[in-house]
Amino acid sequence: MSALRTKTWVASARMFTILSPILLGFGIAGCDRAAQQSPVRSLEAASPLVAVDRAGFDRVIADNAGKVVLVDFWASWCPPCQYAFPHTVALYTENQDKGLQVVSVSLDSAADSQKAQQFLDSVGASFENLICTEENPIESFDIPDAIPFYSLYDRQGQLRYKFSPLFADGVQGETPASIDRRVQELLAE
Repeated sequence: MSALRTKTWVASARMFTILSPILLGFGIAGCDRAAQQSPVRSLEAASPLVAVDRAGFDRVIADNAGKVVLVDFWASWCPPCQYAFPHTVALYTENQDKGLQVVSVSLDSAADSQKAQQFLDSVGASFENLICTEENPIESFDIPDAIPFYSLYDRQGQLRYKFSPLFADGVQGETPASIDRRVQELLAE
């Protein structure tokens, strides 16, 4: 097992231990009458994966000048990534008309690209979806610990924030609400 997968599985176990009571609470509290009556929203078709190296990724960021860009680094074999990814999709859906662009970067191997595309299709990821061709994506993209990991660029293409929703080295990661606040901050500029 690669070092990235090992770190991600350790982080997954920590996250599961911490989130289990919360998720159980959602399971108990989440089934109310209002939720049962809400309409089901159909998913948009996912954009196809495009293979890129670091230079190709940098071109994608440059091509989105004028937009706030949230980059979600993830992999299909990463349970915390799968758990967090629907929030990225919802954030994009709610803010694309305000100038938010999301770019997902799958760290799956080329052999797992079909699994990655199936996952993107299952969540309706209609934004730009890339699959990294770098030999060591953690180093190439300066990801400090484990995935999921996010980078947030302002409208001028400047990297403003890097963060993770995971607990890493005893430090609490970003919550969905704090990710939303960072995005809204840059959209308001």
